Amino acid sequence: MTIEVAGARSILRDPVFARLWFIQAANQIGGNMALYALTVLVYSSTRSNSAVSALLVSFVLPQIALSPFAGVIVDRLDLRWALIVPNVIRTALTAGLALAGMNIALVLALNLGVSLMSVALTPAEGSMIPRVVPKAQLEVAMSVFNLTLQGSFAIGFAFLGPLMVTMAGPSFVLGVVTMFYVAASIACIGLPSAPPIEQEDADGRRTIGDVIHELREGLAVVRHDQTISRPILLLATATSVASVLGVLGPSLAVSVGLEPQNLAVVVIPLGIGVVLGVFGLRRFGERWPRRRVAEGGLLILGVVTAALAAAGWLDGSLHGLGFSPGALPVVIVTAMLAGAAYAVTSVTAQTNLTESTPADVRGRVFGVLASIVSAASLIPSLVAGPLADRLSTGAAIAIAGVVLVSVAVWSIRRNG
Repeated sequence: MTIEVAGARSILRDPVFARLWFIQAANQIGGNMALYALTVLVYSSTRSNSAVSALLVSFVLPQIALSPFAGVIVDRLDLRWALIVPNVIRTALTAGLALAGMNIALVLALNLGVSLMSVALTPAEGSMIPRVVPKAQLEVAMSVFNLTLQGSFAIGFAFLGPLMVTMAGPSFVLGVVTMFYVAASIACIGLPSAPPIEQEDADGRRTIGDVIHELREGLAVVRHDQTISRPILLLATATSVASVLGVLGPSLAVSVGLEPQNLAVVVIPLGIGVVLGVFGLRRFGERWPRRRVAEGGLLILGVVTAALAAAGWLDGSLHGLGFSPGALPVVIVTAMLAGAAYAVTSVTAQTNLTESTPADVRGRVFGVLASIVSAASLIPSLVAGPLADRLSTGAAIAIAGVVLVSVAVWSIRRNG
């Protein structure tokens, strides 16, 4: 552990990597703050789980349709500009969100634009890391990025977002996020040029057929290599339940007697669990194979998700929508356990994927990953809100827990 911490400190002294890490941190923390603010804004305005589903759909739909193509395109671009241009445009769109107020149609349209600009960022960041980090330090660099990815949820969605929404409202939070994106855009300008590795045809030109061919290559790598497809499956499944909890979080808070803006009471323990899961994984995770750790984390996540649903049912049966001091502590504890299990699954699977991906198709694989993970977010987002409106919040969360357990058991049995 001491060696890992020393390695992280050493690599952060590299000004180029430190700049790239700052860009990631600002974008991830800001994005989670914006997600929290928009979720509260939409639910407070409509009191509809379906409206929250529509919000998430407007963000993830472009990720599904365009991310694989974005990965191919990123492999052809100077990575510095692939980061600068989307960040600048997204900054302007987020400023528009801060000014949109309660106009839900405008919020959804601007959120769609933010998603379009975010499509290129995942493959661009993933491809930029090995371009600026020596091979000997790549594992440490990925550990720093994974820890930042998980910690940003705790900081943005579980702490800063709830705190600022409670104090000043969702629009103020979106204004702060705009400043985060401004800082990230400025930092991108200082990155070194990272031109693409030339793979030109004889006449020096590229055709649409070339793009389709390279996209198929990336899909083939994912389809035929289990060391790549398995962690993507686990990542997608864990993300799907995170999407369900994101859609139903405000309703879950209401079910235990809270207002939607007090969702922090549930989300903060979830974020604390994420941080504990990351540090626990760094301390004890090397004792078992990464695949087993990821599958075990997914299994536990399914169980505690079902327990979270049971807590909501208990409170609803006892007090309807009134406050129940007996159920809220159960929700807090299970949320913390869910956060830890999610962190264990996602960090382990992401590390496994990074180690297994060939360098020459990294952008394409990360693009396919973004598309699959986004699809795993979209389908539950489409289903969870209307299902909760028709049945109950607890029923929808319980179904998500059963699906997680089923996938974990299937993976364990299929892979021996």
